[in-house]
Amino acid sequence: MTSRCARTLAPILAGLLLLGGVAEAKVARVGEPPPLFALKDEQGRMHRLQDLLGKPIILYFTQNMCHYCTQVIGFLKRANAAYGDRGLTILTLNVWADSPKYIRRYREQFGLPFTMLRGKDRDLLRGYEVNYVPIIVFIGRDGRIHRIFDHYILPADFEASVREIVEGK
Repeated sequence: MTSRCARTLAPILAGLLLLGGVAEAKVARVGEPPPLFALKDEQGRMHRLQDLLGKPIILYFTQNMCHYCTQVIGFLKRANAAYGDRGLTILTLNVWADSPKYIRRYREQFGLPFTMLRGKDRDLLRGYEVNYVPIIVFIGRDGRIHRIFDHYILPADFEASVREIVEGK
């Protein structure tokens, strides 16, 4: 038995879907292309995920007050040193800071040798289902998401994921 409200809204929502008035948001899923985004770094330069597809990519969602996130930075630095010359691209997305000052402070404090973007963007957070950090997304040369780790990752799992996207294994 449906409620009167549901019976009234159903045709309206169906009409909106047919007219393209409501679009279903793309959500990050293993085996699928990642949701695309364009975000600025602390210098105000725009970075588009679409421009990087075809390379192995790690997306690292973090924020300034996450203690565990600082541990993952060590994994990222080692991966960058080992695979940076093989095309590995690491993008850190700071989901808390929207000010260049806070992005710069984070990068300097932890000596990040890779790009950090201002990730306080509603569509980005929805697309990658960011409810907490860290979240690490591994995208292969094939332009598809190979693995998503939310919250905790073991060093062995991190290294295997990096090898998979860099070497195609």
